[in-house]
Amino acid sequence: MTEKFHYTVGKKKITLPRFGNLPFGVIRKIRKLDEVEQLFTLFELVLDNDPDTLAIIDTMEQEAVQELIVAWQKDSGVTVGESEESADS
Repeated sequence: MTEKFHYTVGKKKITLPRFGNLPFGVIRKIRKLDEVEQLFTLFELVLDNDPDTLAIIDTMEQEAVQELIVAWQKDSGVTVGESEESADS
């Protein structure tokens, strides 16, 4: 059984796959998208079979979604940093 990330928003629970357990196809599909589109597409792809959880996220304020993403990354030991290309500019 694949490990999951669990997050609570008010009284509602969100369950997502851990970042390290994302299917390779998901990463492949979002790799060339800009950062904002990657985020939306990532949620839509991993929650394709869970419209209730996607609906919860849709009702969250932007700051709350950012907190969710930070917690999701931290849980999986993933951090978002600058790419070498953007650091050189």
